[in-house]
Amino acid sequence: MPAIKDYYKVLGLSEDASEAEIKKAYRKLARQYHPDRNPDNPEAEERFKEVQEAYDVLGDAQRRAEYDRQRKDPFAGSPFSGFSGAGREGGARFYRAPDGTYVRVETAGSGPDAGFIFGDEDGFGGIGDLFSSLFGEREPRRSDPFASRGRRRSGRTPGRDVEATLRLSFDEALQGGKRTVTLPTGETVRIDVPRGVRPGLKVRLRGRGQPGTDGRRGDLYITFEVEPHPRFRREGDDLHVTEHINAVEAMLGTSRRIENAYGKKVRLNIPAGTQPGDVLRLRGQGVETDKGKGDLLVRIVVDVPRDLSEEARTALRDWARTHGVL
Repeated sequence: MPAIKDYYKVLGLSEDASEAEIKKAYRKLARQYHPDRNPDNPEAEERFKEVQEAYDVLGDAQRRAEYDRQRKDPFAGSPFSGFSGAGREGGARFYRAPDGTYVRVETAGSGPDAGFIFGDEDGFGGIGDLFSSLFGEREPRRSDPFASRGRRRSGRTPGRDVEATLRLSFDEALQGGKRTVTLPTGETVRIDVPRGVRPGLKVRLRGRGQPGTDGRRGDLYITFEVEPHPRFRREGDDLHVTEHINAVEAMLGTSRRIENAYGKKVRLNIPAGTQPGDVLRLRGQGVETDKGKGDLLVRIVVDVPRDLSEEARTALRDWARTHGVL
């Protein structure tokens, strides 16, 4: 029976690691071994797949609990949970049938004839119950010549769709380009990230999901997540930013050169009499996509000095009285 992989060891963690510790270790190792950072290093790619596989299990509370149970009792757990680390092309695992006997479930590989082969180590009893519990089917008919001999292939099932998330930095989302995604099967695919992709966008890759027993594969759905930026806030294709000016600049007006999200310096003209909270629009300086450009909206914050010299106070008071402000 194949040994169960030690996913805690893969991530360099103890078995009592917290959810936050698991996520932190995964992100660190994923960055270190990511294929984009190691384009000519097949060992790094394999390590990346191993790290991804470990996080797929330990990063999910339900799957982690099942994995921990199987580590303590290799015969425990639900069928086909797949923690043995065996190859994808076939193998055998043992499960407890409803009558208490152990039944071998053997994967028959991939391709148009792929399926499961069932057998019982103590004869061939309990197979009908296993069919019922796994597939909700009736017990094989006794007229079936294979039913009493212990081995038969199950009915073919279609491929399943797979959901995956691709997390991008704010700058990566702006620039777009090609990225690598590792599937639950361990397979890596290169996808095109649209320039200026919005958070939550979902793309579909046909035929890249889980294969069914008929050999046909489902689809892969990738949802883009975008990390926030410390300075810019995005709404659609518009970007929002804050600019501070002093009280004199607000009264007299001024001009500033500010940096947009692409690192380009653009001129911002602030008119005289600008009020705190006013929003100035720089057209075409927002997110750039293949369909056009958004705007950059600049919210003005007026900073009032806290400490004035007595001389400055007197001059300001005289000015205010002269102009009827006081």
